[in-house]
Amino acid sequence: MPNPGRRLTASLLAVAGLMTVTGVVATPAAAIRGGSTTTTEAAPFAVMIRNPDGVEGKDSAWCGGTLVAPDKVLTAGHCVKNAPRPLAMTVVGGRTDRLSTAGQVRRVTAVKMDPKYTTDLVHDAAVLTLDKPLPYKPLRVATTKDAALYTNGRTATVYGWGHTDGNTQGRFLKKAALTLSPLAACDPFSNTTDTSLKVCGTSAKHDSICSADSGGPLVESGVLIGIVSTGNKVCGDEYPVSVFTKVSTVAPGLGLK
Repeated sequence: MPNPGRRLTASLLAVAGLMTVTGVVATPAAAIRGGSTTTTEAAPFAVMIRNPDGVEGKDSAWCGGTLVAPDKVLTAGHCVKNAPRPLAMTVVGGRTDRLSTAGQVRRVTAVKMDPKYTTDLVHDAAVLTLDKPLPYKPLRVATTKDAALYTNGRTATVYGWGHTDGNTQGRFLKKAALTLSPLAACDPFSNTTDTSLKVCGTSAKHDSICSADSGGPLVESGVLIGIVSTGNKVCGDEYPVSVFTKVSTVAPGLGLK
């Protein structure tokens, strides 16, 4: 019989980014658990971030990100902080199949962390500057004028190449429809009751983010409203919830409009 206390402890360690392998840096957060496959043609703004120092090798998805300008990618701050060499990361656009050679690859030339970032994932956001623009359509970031897009009960879509279960790295870009919910519905992962900082996504089908989805987009009505920050990163059945950094809060500090 599973031990709930032990499972919760493992989940909380994953959330904090403390799960490591001796001598190797562990992959950060959370392809989508459940959901369905999609394409980069349908979601051209979704990009994959690769890290040559990651546990699963150069072709794995270290994190996700969102193209918010031709040469700018918005991702989670902990994706940068957990990378031994942030400027060694590369960004891949237009690649539905992680193992293919489709799309285009760009080097990261600069990183801007949210100035209010903390290790407990408050203001968990960063912007990557690319060496050359990517030829894909960027996504508009939410501003304070988009408050209605965060209304509980609305449906938003999350995208990622992360794990599809606790042991399987996703190969194809996936998406899942989530219901925006009160932060309490994402306990024990919400880490705050401040709705200006985080967004909670739940699913009656138990779809959620999983490991390596961190930094990926949460989209509502064609607007980027969230950045995958934490949640069900062990892909378990006990807490199938997804927590996002609220884009309208972090965008000004990162120089995004």
